[in-house]
Formats: sequence, structure tokens, C-alpha cells
Amino acid sequence: MLLGDGDPQSPVDDLRQARKLALLFCKTEEGIESFLEHCDVAARDLLMPYGDLLMALSILLRIKRTLDGAEIDKIIGEFEAQKALAVEHRRRENWRKRELVAERFRAECDHANAIASSQSAPDRMQ
Repeated sequence: MLLGDGDPQSPVDDLRQARKLALLFCKTEEGIESFLEHCDVAARDLLMPYGDLLMALSILLRIKRTLDGAEIDKIIGEFEAQKALAVEHRRRENWRKRELVAERFRAECDHANAIASSQSAPDRMQ
């Protein structure tokens, strides 16, 4: 697998087809190798942000053995919804922490203002 741990198992026919397609662009064996390495890096860069989703799909595919397009779409939708919900929970938790810090700060300011007022009150009486 592209994003799995360890060395991926190379599907022989996929590599044969990739080499055949690379011949459309490349004239030498070194060129083909370089082109395929570039494609591998580009594919990894494109897929990396979705690694968690791809791993979940991979696990489900291993369990169920087949997934059709509708099932994959449903899984992706649910996965993205769960991710968005987790992000929203973190955002709200962070906001609540900021509110608590602001409340503490306001209380400290009120306390400091009360002390300052009480200290200046006797000065006004004289």
C-alpha cells in the first residue's frame, strides 16, 4: 500500500502498464525510472492529506472484500463529518478556555480597581 508501513507490495501488472505509459514521454531506461519515481512522489504528496481516510477505507475493504461507489461515498461523507465534528469540538473547547481566561482577567481587574478605589477614598475625605 502506498501509505502503509513497511515496503509496499508492487503489483507487477501496474508497474508494467506504468512503464509502458512512461515510454510515451521517456526515451531511456533512466528517464523511465526517473519519471516513475517522480510520479510516485507526486502521488504520495496528493494522497498524504487523506492518509487517515485511505487507511480506514483500506481496513474496510479488507474486511468486506468489496466496496461499491455508493458505499465509498457514504464512508467518505461520514468520515469527513466526524472529522469536522472533532474540529468543531476542539474549537469550542478552545473558545471556552479563552472565556475562562477572560473571566479571570476581568475578576482580577475588578479586584485591582476595587483596591485602588478603596485606597483613594480616604484621600478624598481629607
